[in-house]
Amino acid sequence: MSINATLIGQIVFVLAIIMIVSTLKFAKGKADNLALVGLYALLLNFTMPPVGWLYCGYWANKKG
Repeated sequence: MSINATLIGQIVFVLAIIMIVSTLKFAKGKADNLALVGLYALLLNFTMPPVGWLYCGYWANKKG
């Protein structure tokens, strides 16, 4: 099996979509503006994925 840039890009894209959906599920009921949370999750996961993961973790651990 050869690993190429297309496969890696597809994997990163799918993981970003999963993290964005997870962030929105965790923030539902805790955030006042869910659309803004979704926008931040989208931007962070596609520009700096580890920061997007931390953002998802923030909403998962936030008491609301």
